[in-house]
Amino acid sequence: MKKDDIKKRTVFEGVFEDIIEIDGHYYIVNKKHKIAILPYTISNLGLLDKVITILDYNYLSEDYDYTLIHDYINTDDDTNLLTANKILYNIIKKNVTDANKWMYLGALYNNMTSDSAVDIYAVDVTDIDIENITSDENKDNKVKLLDISFIVTTDDTLFLSGVLRLFHYFFIKSINKPKTEDNESKGNKRPEKEAGNIRSV
Repeated sequence: MKKDDIKKRTVFEGVFEDIIEIDGHYYIVNKKHKIAILPYTISNLGLLDKVITILDYNYLSEDYDYTLIHDYINTDDDTNLLTANKILYNIIKKNVTDANKWMYLGALYNNMTSDSAVDIYAVDVTDIDIENITSDENKDNKVKLLDISFIVTTDDTLFLSGVLRLFHYFFIKSINKPKTEDNESKGNKRPEKEAGNIRSV
């Protein structure tokens, strides 16, 4: 089908999404930009260890599924990173103000028919006491700490894509580590990573 032959009409207009119809198929179009957070911990061996997730209700399957922490971007915030920290704080009640702990994983789409990318931010929470936050003693607690090996079995494509990008970063880092150490032994120091902080909530 040619682009000019595509007929699109808006079926429903909502506050956060619109529903459009194209040749008998219906699609959801987000009006506001979304952001997702992938908090992770690092093991004593320097490997990607665990990920903080939330149990979110899936209205189609009528059950809870593990997914990324997510929300809409607040246009009042100076940067998306500040919004990301606010979203994280709402879940774990902790601030991560060191910008070096955060990593932008890029913008991902839920599916091929989506026109609204979701910005994914990973954040290192290894130094935060998260055991109490994700404790199973509170049955109403929807915040869970999952092993990274469990995440690769998820059927949530956005979740899986975010974890794979984070895993790729650690993989490349592990490959380049010997070269870095070799350069340092020859007196070539690594360039300092630009430090910075973001405001607390």
